[in-house]
Amino acid sequence: MIFPVHHPNHSQGRAGAPSNLTLYALLCILIVYCALATLFALTTPPWQNPDEPAHYNYVAYVATERRWPVLQMGDYDEAYLQRLKDEKFAPGLSVSALRYEFHQPPLYYLLAAPVYWLSGGNLLALRLFNAALGGGIVLLVFACARVVLPDRPVIALGAAAFAAFLPMHLALMAAVNNDALAELVIAAAALALLRWQRLGDAGQGRDNPTARFHQRASCEQRRIQHRRIQHCITLSILIGLGFLTKATAYILLPVALMVVGAESVGGSRLSVRALGRQYALLITPAFLLGLPLWIRNSLVYGATDFLGLAWHDTVVSGQPTTAAWIAENGWGAYWERAWHFTAKSFWGVFGWLGVFMDARIYTGLFILSMMAAVGVVFWLRQPIKPADGWMALLLLWLGAFAAYGWYNLGFIQHQGRYLFPALPTWSLLFAVGWWAVLERRASIVAGGLLLVAAAGMAVGAMDNWTILLFGLAGGGLLLTGLLSALRRSAEKNMRLVLYGSLFLLLIALDIAIPFLYSIPQLRT
Repeated sequence: MIFPVHHPNHSQGRAGAPSNLTLYALLCILIVYCALATLFALTTPPWQNPDEPAHYNYVAYVATERRWPVLQMGDYDEAYLQRLKDEKFAPGLSVSALRYEFHQPPLYYLLAAPVYWLSGGNLLALRLFNAALGGGIVLLVFACARVVLPDRPVIALGAAAFAAFLPMHLALMAAVNNDALAELVIAAAALALLRWQRLGDAGQGRDNPTARFHQRASCEQRRIQHRRIQHCITLSILIGLGFLTKATAYILLPVALMVVGAESVGGSRLSVRALGRQYALLITPAFLLGLPLWIRNSLVYGATDFLGLAWHDTVVSGQPTTAAWIAENGWGAYWERAWHFTAKSFWGVFGWLGVFMDARIYTGLFILSMMAAVGVVFWLRQPIKPADGWMALLLLWLGAFAAYGWYNLGFIQHQGRYLFPALPTWSLLFAVGWWAVLERRASIVAGGLLLVAAAGMAVGAMDNWTILLFGLAGGGLLLTGLLSALRRSAEKNMRLVLYGSLFLLLIALDIAIPFLYSIPQLRT
């Protein structure tokens, strides 16, 4: 993967547009993503993705019955589902009884129905439809990063590459589910919110001090205000589409409301009346789109159950609840499981979350996470303005964690994929962190920390592979920092090569996963 070296006259086109080299690199990322997603879709055995049969049956119902399904008692059979998993979904076992996703909002299934019709219900065709939606997510992540860091095309490309090559996300995009559309809508809404915020900063007349004293806005300010209204309405429509896609998308509304409110209060830019108009623009289209769904669910599942979630919890009785699990295993085991399983399944636990990679791979990925964290700390030393967009992305990140925590209050669901609604934030954080940690001083600090950790593990009699991986990573980073200090002229090129190499490692891992783990463990 080739990332262009940033140059102020080369990486930026007119009006901040990306250069041809940046676009070619983005095209390469998309091509590799499509190849990898197709590989996962082809090699993952039928139904060996979380909840895939239930999502498929929803699509089939909409396509064949031409109406919206209703979740009923009997649509979830824990014993039969476990038998299917144990027997690796043997061809003689039907999955038609798995209908426990029938409470979901309908938008994804309506969009997938034509694919079902045209392909005759082919599972691979539906998986590839989801993979195409995942390609849209990669593009939107790139666009979000460009808005937040318009002068850093290398980091924007890194964010797109992370979204494209994260193994667990790649597997999720190559399966039949409504997560792909939900993430697409969330990323598009995040982009609209970032652009709205950026236009607000541009319209304050900071480069023209006399503008603030004018009673009548200039033509440029009126144009910006008009575009800002357009972005706000677009954002509201996307939030409404999120209501019609999946409950995870509901985090968009509080995030948008907080960003708009914070801009008003923090910068005193909007009057109370103007803020009310912004909120009306933000809420009205979204609620008009969601209202038919909420009325229908209230009539079908109960007046207060406008999402059908309470009825769903009743239907899926048999799943391990959080309270029962803690009562049996204790709080210590609960938090240990929450940390380890969430971290591993964020990077990749496949099949029905029972196919693990080699422990050494998870150790290596944990080291990459530590490197990114150190890099982000170094990055935060520079001043960040609210208009840069970080607040919106961090609120989205916190919203995803809140939704993850809320879900786990009822059931044991320590799945890293529940954090993917904040993929624009995750991608940008890892891209920024990996770029920053390869800077000379950050490399020396991060390398030293990893070497200290390796020494501590050696004293604590940890396994040799863990000590070796920490030691190699620490030594490599320390050497990188020292070489950069000795050869300043080669520092940028060395940094770029190492940065690209991290994503090449993810690509190599993605290629290996089906053949080393998924196929051997999931084939009947």
